[in-house]
Amino acid sequence: MNIVGLTGGIGSGKSTVAAHFKKLGVPVYIADEESKKILNTDPAAVKEVKQLLGEESYIRLPNGTLVANRSFIGSKVFKDPKLLEELNQILHPKVRDDFEDWVSQQNAVYVIYEAAILFETGGDQICDYTILVSAPEADRIERVMKRDRANREEVKQRLKNQWSESRRLEKADFIIVNKDLHKTPKFVFNIHEFMLKK
Repeated sequence: MNIVGLTGGIGSGKSTVAAHFKKLGVPVYIADEESKKILNTDPAAVKEVKQLLGEESYIRLPNGTLVANRSFIGSKVFKDPKLLEELNQILHPKVRDDFEDWVSQQNAVYVIYEAAILFETGGDQICDYTILVSAPEADRIERVMKRDRANREEVKQRLKNQWSESRRLEKADFIIVNKDLHKTPKFVFNIHEFMLKK
């Protein structure tokens, strides 16, 4: 079974591309979603994040459930690359272990491993192929502003914490330019056909 890494900068449209692969029946693992689950439910992660960022990192809901205070965590790490790196060092090994468990339960020619910072964390080393979803920076900023109700400066700050597009392009096996959205399914289908023949 081949592992295909799917990545791209914030606002590039990774989720859209992942959804197209799902429609074709390909198992898709969304690392960011699983990372959020681990942040909320893994006792070791909760302890380590509290040690890193303080007790305010978690809030208790009225029903007694402890959940990550994601706005507080975001306000800390997006301004401080060192803190962001330390948070990633807590979460990414746990996500990797979870992904390996998930892969062992799949029965498919290939699976998609969707991760926002695939190259930055060395996640591409467990992949047989990688796909970069690319879009013009101006489009990406507009998409994130609309999606996250964030202002332009906040989005630009988050972009600074990610690799440049040119650096990602050097490492990717496939590139999907996600500008004309009606063309995206065709790009996905072409990669799907290629993977089925491997």
